[in-house]
Amino acid sequence: MARERISVDPHQRSRRRQQPGGGKHFMPAIIGLLMLLVFAGAAGGYIYEKKYAPTKELADQADYFGVSGDEVTIYLDEEQQADENGKLVLAKCVNGGVFLPYEWVMSNLNRRFFWASDATEVLYTMPTETLKYGIGDTLSDGSTPFLKLGNGTENLYLNVKLVAEHTNIRFTSYVSAEQKRIFIFDDFSPYTEATVQKKEAVRLLGGVKSPVLTTLEQGANVKILEAMENWSRVETEDGYIGWLRNKRLSDERSVTPESTFTAPEYTHKLLDQKVVMGFHQVTSQAGNASFASATSQPGSTMNVIAPTWFILNSDQGTFTSYWSADYVQAAHAAGYQVWAVVNNFDAGNIDESVFLENTALRAQLVASLVSTAVAGGIDGLNIDFELIPTGLGRAYIQFMRELGVACREAGLVLSADCYVPYNYNSHYDIEELGECIDYVVIMCYDEHYAGSEEGSVASIDYVKRGIREASSAMDSDRVIIALPFYTRVWITGADGKTRSEALSVQTALNWVAEKGVQLEWQEDLGQNYGEITDGTEVKKVWMEDDQSMQRKVDAVKEAGCAGVAGWKLGQEPQSFWSILNLNADSAAQN
Repeated sequence: MARERISVDPHQRSRRRQQPGGGKHFMPAIIGLLMLLVFAGAAGGYIYEKKYAPTKELADQADYFGVSGDEVTIYLDEEQQADENGKLVLAKCVNGGVFLPYEWVMSNLNRRFFWASDATEVLYTMPTETLKYGIGDTLSDGSTPFLKLGNGTENLYLNVKLVAEHTNIRFTSYVSAEQKRIFIFDDFSPYTEATVQKKEAVRLLGGVKSPVLTTLEQGANVKILEAMENWSRVETEDGYIGWLRNKRLSDERSVTPESTFTAPEYTHKLLDQKVVMGFHQVTSQAGNASFASATSQPGSTMNVIAPTWFILNSDQGTFTSYWSADYVQAAHAAGYQVWAVVNNFDAGNIDESVFLENTALRAQLVASLVSTAVAGGIDGLNIDFELIPTGLGRAYIQFMRELGVACREAGLVLSADCYVPYNYNSHYDIEELGECIDYVVIMCYDEHYAGSEEGSVASIDYVKRGIREASSAMDSDRVIIALPFYTRVWITGADGKTRSEALSVQTALNWVAEKGVQLEWQEDLGQNYGEITDGTEVKKVWMEDDQSMQRKVDAVKEAGCAGVAGWKLGQEPQSFWSILNLNADSAAQN
């Protein structure tokens, strides 16, 4: 029987033979693919970790705070304190207390503290007394009020608790931490607070890759200092300032800090009308006889006369007195208060540092001035200490504080003469002076003086600067603007050298008329100006006259100042007094 032959496609046969073992050829590819996926995943995770995952790296806190050991870094209203060179200002931690650098306190918080180096005491003058803190004294909690670690005030440190007793501040210190810090606030404005809704890191900078300063637990509160789109700069309850993600913050609310500080209340003895004061220069006991001529102008509207009676005559602060009982009686009979002037220059050069920096000598001078004034029936004292050097500014102000206490107790009016304020005379400290005395008198004259370049004695802008700067530092209704009753004629000779001669306004007006000087109004200066050629000399004058005086007095009235003063009696034309009549309106109403 013949066997049937079946024809098979050789390609098909081949495929059938390969089929059972064909998967072995796909396995390497699958494994390779899996490995690729694993690698890609690992690489992606690595990239994510590097680029997006929050870092757990901790910030170097010693570098962040910049302190170690017993050093304490200071934050004032969240700003870490440094000097003009960028060097951190550091406090000291002693027995768990924080002691702030005296100079920093004086510059930033409260300049009423005074270091009495001769007595090794810190003084603080209140309205009715001067508090003294010496070595061995303690505060109410038993802590020492200050540390003295060497010579000079740069080595003096005040207990922050002492500072807080006399200053409207609040503070929190972190002295148990390795890096010690203190947060001080003199700003009581409302701020925004928020709650952390989930455990979260506060970072050095905004961004999850920034090192961690501290980690906050859920429910912690933070003060928001600056809010950005995704991050906020915050202050934590444990004394860090850093950045935190907004998505971790909730329950934002406004918080207004409360102050428990009660500021001392300074009372001021003031006239019940505007002050119109005339300085009367008396250089000897016999000079008191000039009272009648100095006050003889018809129509005078003066209500205070200030004779230059008390002249400092030694480095110890002793003084010569030209007081006269008859003068006081005549002044009172004419309706004037008498404010005796105390000056530091009529007796020649003295070294004010000797008595100003000596606690006992200051007290002696204060007691002598006040007792002499009270015994002599004098109504007030006017302190005219000129050319006080910058380094004595604090001692001068302390003297005025202590004199203020004594005058307040004795019922005397106390005023002080100051220059038109500029940076170079800022140590006269009108703000602090204005707090502790009754009136500040701004001497708006000698804008140009003997030895300076030629120009006006008192241009309108110079006077307005005096008004503006003083009124910004203290109450304008206790600022008296002193105006010149004199001017200068500037003389340039053939050699090109210029000198000046001071003339009373009345004498200058006579000179202008006699010489036929043509005056022309200078609007920017608020004065009439004229010049002539007299032989080989050119003579120039910036006149004080009715027109210029009216312009100045208008500025005084507009600013609401306490009044005016004139240096000096006997130099003014009669017409000035009607211009200086600041009480005319109130008199008319009465």
